[in-house]
Amino acid sequence: MALAKIILAGSMLTAISSVALGQGTQPIKEAPPPAPGTQTGLVTVVNRLDGTVVVEPTKDSANPNAAAAEAAAEKAAEKKAAAAEASAEHLKIKRDLIDGVHAGDKIKFSVSDSNGAKTITKIDVQ
Repeated sequence: MALAKIILAGSMLTAISSVALGQGTQPIKEAPPPAPGTQTGLVTVVNRLDGTVVVEPTKDSANPNAAAAEAAAEKAAEKKAAAAEASAEHLKIKRDLIDGVHAGDKIKFSVSDSNGAKTITKIDVQ
């Protein structure tokens, strides 16, 4: 009987610690929604199998109020790299549009939101 109590107490400690660890996780940082209209950006990753691209917005399509924040980020190289990584957007792209896109291309694109996924509907490679 004492052995059963020890085993039960050990399993309860394991379960409680698992729940406590699960509550301490940080929420996933979501990218801000894209601005309406045409945006410009730099393609960093093209995944033709999944039909997705990663686009880093350029200064032209960024919020004009972000210029002061960007100037401060340029002072420290690590902050600039972190800001660029956080601002990159993972977007779906139509199969017929993905053929002309390569990593490193500067693009103008339009985004629509369908079924909770941001999809590139128009794209012009510059």
